[in-house]
Formats: sequence, C-alpha cells, structure tokens
Amino acid sequence: MMASGVIGKPVSHSIGQYIYNILFDRYSIDSIYLSVDLDENNIKRFINYSKKAFTGFNITAPYKETVMSYLDDVDLTAKNIGSVNLVKNISGRLYGYNSDYNGFLFLLKNNNVNLNGKNVLVLGTGGIAKTIIHAIENNYNSNIAIVTRDISSKKFDLKTIGYDDIDDYDVIINCTPVGMGNNENMPVNENKIKEGITGIDVIYNPQETKFLKTVKGRNGIAVNGSDLFIGQGIETLKKLYNINIDYSKFKNLFYEKINK
Repeated sequence: MMASGVIGKPVSHSIGQYIYNILFDRYSIDSIYLSVDLDENNIKRFINYSKKAFTGFNITAPYKETVMSYLDDVDLTAKNIGSVNLVKNISGRLYGYNSDYNGFLFLLKNNNVNLNGKNVLVLGTGGIAKTIIHAIENNYNSNIAIVTRDISSKKFDLKTIGYDDIDDYDVIINCTPVGMGNNENMPVNENKIKEGITGIDVIYNPQETKFLKTVKGRNGIAVNGSDLFIGQGIETLKKLYNINIDYSKFKNLFYEKINK
C-alpha cells in the first residue's frame, strides 16, 4: 500500500482524510490518506520518506512555497505561480503541481462570479494569494491590488496597499487564515466593507466567517472556500489516481463531514 495525504501546520482543520479514504474504499484503491502536522525542520526528512511510501501528497499553509526547493521538477503553471499544493511521486521522483489554480477557477464558475472589469482586492501574500492572482490575471481583465500589512512587499508587480487604505473595489478575496475555526476576527476592518460587494473567502471551515457574514449583511454576494477545496480535490484524485470524480459525489462527502 502506498499512502497519500496532506502536510502543513496545522492540518487538524482539513477534512481531506475523511473524504479521500471513503473514496478509496468506493473505488477499491489500496491507499490511505493521512494528515501530517509537520514542523518545518522535518520537511526534508518527510520528502525523502515520501519517495518510498507516498503516491503523492497535498500541501497546505505554510509550506506551499517552501516545499518547491525539495522537488525534482515543477510544472510550468506552478513554477510561474511560485507555489505548489500537490506533489506526485513518479518512480521515486517528485513532481509539483498547483491544483488550487483549477480549484479557484472552478469556484468562480460554479458560483457565477465574473471578475472581468472589476476592481479586486486580494488580502494576503502567501501561496494561495499567489495562485489566485495568477488565475485572475490569466483568465480575467481585472484591476488587482494586494492588501498587506507590509506595504513594502515586492512579492507582486501590482499595486500594494495597507489595510487602512482600502477604498475603491468591487471584490475582496480573503487569502489569510483570519476567521478559520469559528474565529470571530475579521481579515479587514468591518467598516471598510461596502454595500453590495462580492466577498470570497478561501476558508471553508466555518462555512460563513465573520467576513462573509458582514458582506452578506450588506447585501453583497458571499462565497466561501468550499468549491475551491472540492475543485482542487477533484484535480488531486485525477492527477494521483487517474479517477474522474463527479462534483456531486465529492460535494456530498464534503458537506456530510462539514455538517457533522
């Protein structure tokens, strides 16, 4: 048996272990999906072990950028983004991909969100922010600004503003962990949320963060990270196990776990 799984810190919030193992049973796949809460100084050791024991694995925060230097190769999309969230083991060589890219586009399509001509604010500068910015730039004609506490950041060749300088926008995308796990904190000042905007949160647990509640309460469109997770999950299973999972089947398992 070859394992697969997700590495990060923390990973206790991930529901992948529940979903993938049920699907392995249904499709008679001899594998197990594990959640590995990994300290950064153990990444190299895990990488070496994974070449012998893992079919592949997902990566979540904060290692989507860090892990790249340990891989044998990275596909062009992930390389251009500068972030990997999926690794496949091919005969002992590790190849990196970015299934979050597909997941985010899937989220937009599935929720009828069109970013063409919109002023979009992306909160945060981590791996998922890089992915989302790349996906928007490649598929939409939008005006993008990065909102960060470090306005001197040179990670992106885009307008960079501080959290107190938010003004003209149509869409806010939260790419920070603020609000995860029923935390009532806001990723941005509540008074900065205007009427009728679109708010997208990459967080799926809880289903409605305080940020999204605020957007909804001001007659806006609120979209959580469920379809991003589902979209990248479908891509993960296709890449690692050559399985084409129907959206509704994956979604049903997702909500079965979320609503427990």
